[in-house]
Amino acid sequence: MAAVAVFSAGCGGTAPGSPSPTPVVQASPSAAPSATPMTFRLTPEPGVTAGGTIELTATARTTTIELKIQGLQAISSHVSHIHLGSCQSRGGIAFALNPVVADGQGMADVRSRLDLTYPPSGTTWYVVVHAGPDMQGTNASYLLCGNLFA
Repeated sequence: MAAVAVFSAGCGGTAPGSPSPTPVVQASPSAAPSATPMTFRLTPEPGVTAGGTIELTATARTTTIELKIQGLQAISSHVSHIHLGSCQSRGGIAFALNPVVADGQGMADVRSRLDLTYPPSGTTWYVVVHAGPDMQGTNASYLLCGNLFA
């Protein structure tokens, strides 16, 4: 939980010019954990037409988050994180995920493997995909949000 304290600043609350936290993830594009994945919905913020799903797969020691998104701006890049709380009761950044990069059709499929266990103890998590490739100005605003609990 020490990482939670380090990254607990809210997305919009970082100082101007502050970069997004360095991802504490390991890319795992080829080896998927053996556990059965759970699927959660990524809900667009008002006025956003993109949407998608979060596939969460948890093993005894790792959690894999796969974001599958359609409707993004073609050839765009977006910061993504796991936050504490929920889309309805927003909290600070807990863990950085790999950047979401859309292809020429505005589709993205990105997987991040984290060395942590799910579900979290004593809190809830949600995933945010931000409007741009960094946390500067309007790029820091939420584009998509998805709770990692039922």
